[in-house]
Amino acid sequence: MLCSLYIDATTRSLFSRFLPSPSLQAPARIRVRPLTHMANISAVYDAQGWYSYAYQFPDHDPCFDPDYSAYPLCQNDTTANVTNVMLAFLNITNFDSYFAAYCLSPPDDSCPWGYCPNPDVASPAVRYSTYFTTVMSAILVLYSPSEVTSTFFSQLLNVYSIIIAALVAIAKKNLTKPHAAVALGLACSPLSIYLIIYVIRSLIGNPNRLQGVFGPGMWLSRLSVLMLVPVWFTLLGLEVAPDNSWRFQQSACDEIVAEHRIVRDFFEPMIVFFELYAPLSAVIFAVLAITWGVAIFLRRKEIWKPGKGKFPVGRMWRKVVDRYPFIQFCTVVLIPHAAWMFNSEIGVAVMLPRERFSWTYGQLLAVLVTIPPLLQLGLLMPRLFWWFVDLAWVRAVTCRRHKPRHTARRRSTRRKLEPSEMTEGDEEGFDFHDRLPLVEAAPRMSLDKTNVDKVES
Repeated sequence: MLCSLYIDATTRSLFSRFLPSPSLQAPARIRVRPLTHMANISAVYDAQGWYSYAYQFPDHDPCFDPDYSAYPLCQNDTTANVTNVMLAFLNITNFDSYFAAYCLSPPDDSCPWGYCPNPDVASPAVRYSTYFTTVMSAILVLYSPSEVTSTFFSQLLNVYSIIIAALVAIAKKNLTKPHAAVALGLACSPLSIYLIIYVIRSLIGNPNRLQGVFGPGMWLSRLSVLMLVPVWFTLLGLEVAPDNSWRFQQSACDEIVAEHRIVRDFFEPMIVFFELYAPLSAVIFAVLAITWGVAIFLRRKEIWKPGKGKFPVGRMWRKVVDRYPFIQFCTVVLIPHAAWMFNSEIGVAVMLPRERFSWTYGQLLAVLVTIPPLLQLGLLMPRLFWWFVDLAWVRAVTCRRHKPRHTARRRSTRRKLEPSEMTEGDEEGFDFHDRLPLVEAAPRMSLDKTNVDKVES
């Protein structure tokens, strides 16, 4: 703090024309946008030299100006004279070093330059690594559930590390609200929601594609996923709580920079998306809705059968995604994760423009975490390629609709049995959709032991 006082005593004496007019009372806090504020500072720095970086720091105390120091209210020990030699000794010779020193312990009652960066939470390396590993894990859940066990635990460890680190930093008041929002947003991915759904299905006895992780007796895996829900709500409650109930770091910036709309910008993706890109969002959802409508119409004879109900949602889903797996990919993986990433990046771009990559331990670790998913992606690429080639719309575009497929068509139900072999479960189209990978070169087999013989026969 003494270093800050010394710096301001000298720089304000040299650049008093940028400061408010003399007054016995401290001027009211100026509400400025950080980008405009920094543009003014950069312009002064280019024209005047390195002293200009101290523009109004602190941003509301006039006693640091020598013109005010004669007033009785400003007679104290903080107005000591500082020489250029002292500043050079402190190595504060440009704005970057000055800002780095400022961010070591930023004040809570002023916000002249916006939020300080937190590279271990919101740097590009951490964000992009989380995006990549999450999307890859979601693809493995759909396309290769037999290999998802190791990926599941690494993804769970990643989510818990982000959340626990954020909670510890909040408890010590070393985290800003936007950075807490980034941590919560990275942890609350669509994949995390899918895992919770699979746990609930396993608890009520419905077999699913993650039987190896959430099957009978797998209580540790189930509890570790379900515990995410109260942890998320705890962090979200701290975010939306009034300022007087819990104070985050740089709380003044919540009003000056963020204007108390942090939760809105980070946790309302559809609203932000529709406001900023209304035509694009309308086109995307219209195309998705029309695609589903056409697919349901084409498979209507398989969906609606006597005694199956007027609106069999489960049967409708199975029949459509079995025939058109690309629709499932867009509905479950592509669009939800794209909206999730878009929403996080919008919040960072608006409120945390200073986040940059730096060679720190946390960011290097985030980069190295992407290596196992990259290896799994490489092993999966041949199968994904033929899966893509056999998509219905790709076969139509390449004029291969009537040619044989490269891989066996994925079926949510077993092969078509003879009438003498059919049971009530076969006629109803028993749901094996979540028991099988989307792409598999070997003959498929149900996880249900009672049906193994029928599948192999």
